Amino acid sequence: MLEKKLNPSIKFIAFFVLLLGNLGQLCAQKVKTSPVVNMSSKNSDGKILKMVTDHKGPVISADHPDVLASANRSGFETGQVVKINDVYHMFVNEMFEHPHRDMRIAYWTSNDAINWKRQSTIVNSIPGRTPSNPRSEVWVTGVVFNEEEDAWNIFYVAYRAGDSTKGEIAGNDYEGRIWRAKSVVKGRDGIAGPYADMGIMMEPDEHSQPWEGQQAVACFNPYKVGNTWFSMYDGHYHTPKGPWPTGIAFAPKLTGPWTRMPEGFNPIPVADVFMENEIVYKLKDGRYVMIFDSFGDHEIGYSISNDGLNWSRETRVKVQSPKNLWAEAGDHYTRTPLCAIEEEDGTFTVIYTAMTKVNNKNFYAIGKCSLAWQ
Repeated sequence: MLEKKLNPSIKFIAFFVLLLGNLGQLCAQKVKTSPVVNMSSKNSDGKILKMVTDHKGPVISADHPDVLASANRSGFETGQVVKINDVYHMFVNEMFEHPHRDMRIAYWTSNDAINWKRQSTIVNSIPGRTPSNPRSEVWVTGVVFNEEEDAWNIFYVAYRAGDSTKGEIAGNDYEGRIWRAKSVVKGRDGIAGPYADMGIMMEPDEHSQPWEGQQAVACFNPYKVGNTWFSMYDGHYHTPKGPWPTGIAFAPKLTGPWTRMPEGFNPIPVADVFMENEIVYKLKDGRYVMIFDSFGDHEIGYSISNDGLNWSRETRVKVQSPKNLWAEAGDHYTRTPLCAIEEEDGTFTVIYTAMTKVNNKNFYAIGKCSLAWQ
């Protein structure tokens, strides 16, 4: 048969073109050449994103009544905030005991992105971080409304611990699997849940690429371009220790099946060493902006794309002003942006996690600032 004679890369591009139409033709061309076009993170008038206001101190700190009531001892890390009408809905990981180890996914709401109320626990981990427990950690990374299902979807990563008997690092994360959960209540009003697990979307398998390392698949937050869904996904080598590269996967439907872009396109050269937990938005001017956890004191990263596939080199932006530095200094202490919501006045509301000290103990609080083109 003819199909057996086709080179796998040619079959991939042919399928990609069929799937995406005109956009697929552009993507296939980029696969053959370079995955990044020559663009900048500047707006069309030459402006870049800068902080214009920042909240004085965290909006959720260790002494928040709901933090105390829920026995959240170490704080927050990863998640996403979405805005529906005038209400902000936050899905975020609570590190209820040990940081980055004892995890649960919680749901909070706010009318102003400053005063927050904890509503419920959405997903619990299975206690006991061991090599044989694939859900000892659950990290929510994406919140998406799926028109085809008329339901909200959350995407979260579950890891197992390293197996020291096999030369792995016991305290590190291995073999990330991307879970999809769907709201039981139909419609946009069903965002509060409850949510039912629908299965694994991506995991280490025969299609894994060498750059993904032992931690992948890490992070997953789908966005739509035309009729096709895309998602960034991250990887990392623990041994030998390497950078934190990012690739792109695509699917005809949010529910999958999900396919990795080919090597040569993946990984995308946006950041030199580190980027994680990417969230992509379509801007009002038709372009796309991606925000993510990056290196730098009190900084996050962002990148711009004209087509949702080819991304500019990262630009870092401060999220705390010199007069209001409440987070610790260091590459991994201002952590993860949970949103960059484009408001009616043209500013972007950013909610993020960052580490602070409470009685000489680390607590990962939640902060807020606004960005604008300047």
